[in-house]
Amino acid sequence: MGGSSKSGYRALSAKNIKDGKLVQTESMKLVDEELYRRWMPQEIEEGDVFITSEAPFGEVLFWNSSEKLVLSQRVFGLKPNHNICDARYLYYWMKGPLFQGELRGRATGTTVIGLRQPELLKCGVALPSMDTQKRISAVLGAIDDKIESNAKLNGYLAA
Repeated sequence: MGGSSKSGYRALSAKNIKDGKLVQTESMKLVDEELYRRWMPQEIEEGDVFITSEAPFGEVLFWNSSEKLVLSQRVFGLKPNHNICDARYLYYWMKGPLFQGELRGRATGTTVIGLRQPELLKCGVALPSMDTQKRISAVLGAIDDKIESNAKLNGYLAA
């Protein structure tokens, strides 16, 4: 019987996604090969987009790694159709105010705000031409890269 492990695949839960980044990685549980195969019939791939369904609600992460993960609690994984949607563009769209507003409008709950998968699938995505999507994601990606570079530099200067 498979289960937790001291080595194996990291399990991604909602608490590990914040502001488009992977956080609290030390708290990620590891699962063995058997449990991985059972939980992940469709494997995570580079370019997938994750969104939290609750606590925290609506956090989005672009997976820019070849590492295989197990999707754990309160996380949906999306595989963009690369013929019509640039994956990074989808990530930026989902972080934006129009999509986030639609998410909040479809959420349920009073104590803990949450979203069910059928409601997520009803959310709209504006899809300009693929060329335009790629230009948008390139510009926003360059800005994110600069922010990350500055944050690292500030960390070095503070040390």
